Amino acid sequence: MSDLQSHYNACLYHSGAALGRSLTRMAEANFHPIQITPTMGFILMSANEAPGISITDLATVHQLDASTISRTVDKLVSDQFILRSGEKRLVQVFRTPKGRRKAAEALSAWEKLRLDYSLLLGESDVKALADLVARADAVLRSNR
Repeated sequence: MSDLQSHYNACLYHSGAALGRSLTRMAEANFHPIQITPTMGFILMSANEAPGISITDLATVHQLDASTISRTVDKLVSDQFILRSGEKRLVQVFRTPKGRRKAAEALSAWEKLRLDYSLLLGESDVKALADLVARADAVLRSNR
């Protein structure tokens, strides 16, 4: 079995998807206590850092489809963490006072997540891997 696993792990898609699932489990475990998803947390942190950020800019920053950002913003609006202003592609998001507190909790969850995987993998390997993955993703995205 390990030969078969090694065979597939030599594939970037296979090993990258497995890594993504492992990191998703870790992120969900860290964000679960504050009762939001990791995506909600990242959007809240961005709205806190860049008041009035657009849906389009959030999609670019977080490398997600605008429709995914919009659905997540809808949830944040219904939870009263975010206010939405504008229409269609000109929508801007602002965090509420309740959202500011939740953004601070999200930042703590993210910091704990980064500490958790850094302790397991080593800080220098995490930085090198993150840089390599970001560069590879940029190349793959530009060639779609």
